Amino acid sequence: MTNVEKADKNSVEQKITYLPCGCIYQDAGWMLTRVNECKYHNHRRTTKRPYRPKAECVKP
Repeated sequence: MTNVEKADKNSVEQKITYLPCGCIYQDAGWMLTRVNECKYHNHRRTTKRPYRPKAECVKP
C-alpha cells in the first residue's frame, strides 16, 4: 500500500455550507466547523448579559 492509497482511504469529503445570514460552515461528516461568522451571530454570541441572581428557595 502506498502513501497515496492511505491518504485516499482516510480522506473525508468536506462540504462548505453558506447560510443566508452570511455564516460559512465546513462539514467534515461528523464535525461542523465555523469558517466565517456574520455580524449578527457574532454579536449574539459575545453580548454581555446582565447579572441575574438565583431565586431564593421558599421553605415552609
